Amino acid sequence: MNQVNQMINFRQVSPCYQAVAFARVSCREQEQGASHDAQLDAIRRYCDAHNLNIIKEVRLTESSTKGGRVEFHKMLEFVKKQKNKTAIVVHCVDRFQRSFHESVEIDSLLKDDRIEVHFYKEGLILNRYSTSADILRWDMGILSAKMYVGALRDNVNRSMEYNWSLGKWQGFAPTGYLNTRDANNQKTVIIDPERGPLVKKMFEEYATGLYSLQDMAVWTRIHGLTSLLSKEPLSRAAIHKMFQNPFYYGVMRVKGNYIRHIYTPLIDKELFDKVQDILNGKNKIHAKTEYGSIDFAMRGLFHCGECGCAITSELHTKKSGKQYIYLRCTHGRGNCCQKPVPEKEIIEQIESELTESFNFSPKALSALKASVREHINKEDVFNQSQQKQLQTRLSNARNRLDNAINLLLDGVITKDVYEAKKVQLDKEIAEIESELAKYTDDYDEIGNILENIVELAGNAKFLLKSSKVEQKRAFLKLVLLNSSITDKKAWISLKKPFDFFSKSNGCKQWLREQDLNLRPSGYEPDELPDCSTPR
Repeated sequence: MNQVNQMINFRQVSPCYQAVAFARVSCREQEQGASHDAQLDAIRRYCDAHNLNIIKEVRLTESSTKGGRVEFHKMLEFVKKQKNKTAIVVHCVDRFQRSFHESVEIDSLLKDDRIEVHFYKEGLILNRYSTSADILRWDMGILSAKMYVGALRDNVNRSMEYNWSLGKWQGFAPTGYLNTRDANNQKTVIIDPERGPLVKKMFEEYATGLYSLQDMAVWTRIHGLTSLLSKEPLSRAAIHKMFQNPFYYGVMRVKGNYIRHIYTPLIDKELFDKVQDILNGKNKIHAKTEYGSIDFAMRGLFHCGECGCAITSELHTKKSGKQYIYLRCTHGRGNCCQKPVPEKEIIEQIESELTESFNFSPKALSALKASVREHINKEDVFNQSQQKQLQTRLSNARNRLDNAINLLLDGVITKDVYEAKKVQLDKEIAEIESELAKYTDDYDEIGNILENIVELAGNAKFLLKSSKVEQKRAFLKLVLLNSSITDKKAWISLKKPFDFFSKSNGCKQWLREQDLNLRPSGYEPDELPDCSTPR
């Protein structure tokens, strides 16, 4: 380690005298507040203190996880065109990125000594010779931000789940219905006075058994029944999908569940069932598969690398009575040259590869979990600050609405002025409440999840050696993604965020350094496995 530090000290980082001040918010509601100004004010003071001349200020209003981040890449193109090295100064990691998509390009610019990246809030500066610890801090900041985005998404999903439980439809109404608002300005769904009766008649005609789906497509053209969104005639496939939609008799299908909705049905259940009988013909009862009751460790985890079909597990019994499990291609697309392979061989390959990827000492893993918790705590502080600002804005807006009522009662303003002000304030209150609902109080849970992920990675070797099939299968199902078998060789890829441990050279090197720092005196570094090279 001392030799490494001495080598780093001799390296010279080219000076940087100019900077791009980068500020980003996710939506228009934040843009209307002080988010941009607050970020840029802190960045300007930082640049003054570090003798950085700001050559451009960038204000972005775009999601860091959706779309192609067009404006972000325009900023990078501007930086690339500069003759001199440029510092990109941002308020914090999650204002810069919340995914690893941009990391490759940023890392390339850092290695070419074209840029530096300064994170004001974290006190972190990345350059060409940043240590593995700094790179890991960057990576863990992004990973924490990804978990935060996931928590926001969970909040939205919870809201949707609640509305579904009340029988409220969310999204575009099916053909024959219209999205509108009721007397209380709440979203609702009503029967389309033009298309509704035609959809009902379409069900009735098909239920006679005299028409094919193609005949019904012609029928809809004759009667002018079109899609509300595209205004195009309904295709055979669209009609087939409509006939299978239970929404028309009063039930909505949500994620495979059936929930009775609160809107007026177009048809009754009896008519719907008649249509299903005609669509399906005779019911087919499929026999159970030969191995349906056996829980194989590798079932459903691999596909054939040659033809793309599923890899299935088979139990073979030798004359001696000894049983072996083989993995073979189902040949669902015709025969291929893939030969059966003993399950034991594939498991040994996976054990070898994952053990190498996740070969960390308990002390080094403990240090990594502490780093995770540190990042989560910082995110939590920022989250609480944002919530407090929104709560203050919400309270002020409600107070202004109360004051408007008092002014109306005192005769200071007219009813028309009050109504106009009320509409404006109701909209503002709704927008603030909507923004406030996105923030999560689950940071402690997020921290626990990340720590559990780290723990699983560290104990991969023991989980894979487990004799319990269900435990081994549960672990493999959790970490493997789109893995295949070709010529008796397992080609595996890992789900996020487990791929972070195997791909991140900075993570492995940091863990290695932590391991060295935490070893008892007299321990020889050469005894450590070489985990500094990516797999």
